[in-house]
Amino acid sequence: MDGTQAERPRGDATGRDAAPGVRAFRTIGRALLRQPRIVSWVAPVVWASLIFYLSSFQPRTGPLNFEALGGLVSNLAHPAIFGVLALLIVPVLGRAPGEDGRRWTSMSPEAALWIVALVTLYGFTDELHQSTVEGRDASLLDVLSDFTGALSVVLVVRLLGRADATDRGLRRALLMALFASLTAAGLSTVWDKYVGEPLWPF
Repeated sequence: MDGTQAERPRGDATGRDAAPGVRAFRTIGRALLRQPRIVSWVAPVVWASLIFYLSSFQPRTGPLNFEALGGLVSNLAHPAIFGVLALLIVPVLGRAPGEDGRRWTSMSPEAALWIVALVTLYGFTDELHQSTVEGRDASLLDVLSDFTGALSVVLVVRLLGRADATDRGLRRALLMALFASLTAAGLSTVWDKYVGEPLWPF
């Protein structure tokens, strides 16, 4: 190649030549998008209800005892659980061809922001609920973790919808999501250990 011709992006119009990691994640995403529309609406409602149910128990008496796993691991449950909630909301949006020419979510930047805002708001209401449960504390740092999980998910989903998505870019996005989640969970853990009083002014 003489260098005068631009390098062709990896991946053809059908997405068959996409990098293996990107292709695997897109396969999972398209499986979610193929589910019946009623399931797309019911799934996030069921997941949100499960979150509310689990928040109704004292930390060491509920069906899932994250507290027994230690502070950091327990706090990491927040971005994971609310990240799943954000992922389940994505199929509610319309379907449209992605930049690789195959079906993908029609999630616009505005819709992505709305999903993050909705999940974060639900995380805040979940903390309000926990503040009424004996033995539980509410914390704005947990809401921050919920926000981190939701934001990480929508950013990865939007990346996967791009025709020029690569495994390297996907790894970078996933590592950034992991770093952000660890930072939020670590901040909450350090606050609990050295301050004691939960960060909750309400």
